[in-house]
Amino acid sequence: MPTTEHMQAVVQRYIAALNAADLEAIVALYAPDAQVEDPVGSEPQRGHEAIRAFYARSLAMKLEVALQGAVRAVAGEAAFAFTVTLQQGPRRLVIAPIDHFRFDAEGRITHMRAFFGPDNTRTEG
Repeated sequence: MPTTEHMQAVVQRYIAALNAADLEAIVALYAPDAQVEDPVGSEPQRGHEAIRAFYARSLAMKLEVALQGAVRAVAGEAAFAFTVTLQQGPRRLVIAPIDHFRFDAEGRITHMRAFFGPDNTRTEG
């Protein structure tokens, strides 16, 4: 089982990779058979190929990502709040999800779920 410190470090690497638009660094955090459900209720993306395609579309929007508060990590799972800001014409869209990661014994993400909806988005400008 991964340590709390390892899971917190993975979240930090995830945030940094999103900000750097480092697609391969993001995919490397996931187990080969992982799944991403972003947002919760959407069709899960399964496996590195589908996860790579999902994040490639996201990174094309030039995201600004910031952790909001402490990462909660225990028993092979982590949850964290953050903001994602992207430009939409003259306005900025700010999304405030809470992500949940489940880890395997090697410390790789096996499941990611992003919790957000219309009440967690706003426009600025």
